[in-house]
Amino acid sequence: MSFMCPVCGGSIAKWLTNDEHFECPNCNLPLTSNRKKTLKQSFAVALMVWLLVLIGVQYYSGSWGYAAVVSIEAGGILAAMFAVLYYRLVIKIYRANRTTAK
Repeated sequence: MSFMCPVCGGSIAKWLTNDEHFECPNCNLPLTSNRKKTLKQSFAVALMVWLLVLIGVQYYSGSWGYAAVVSIEAGGILAAMFAVLYYRLVIKIYRANRTTAK
């Protein structure tokens, strides 16, 4: 997965976004991303999807044991898929405001 620089349109590798502040490899402008916030939110989305699967299967089957087994398997897979989808749709790269210290 790679991103595009909001200023020059150059390609930015995903590993560069691991730091809070980084520079574009093409135009050397300071950039920042919402990676940490989006990662936390994607975990919350995964938990919500898993709980919805657990409650839905329990409501449908009437058994908490069966619901737990199905939610571990199918709910885990669905939760992971929705978390990745949310992460990829929401993560953005912004131009950082450079403050000058005098």
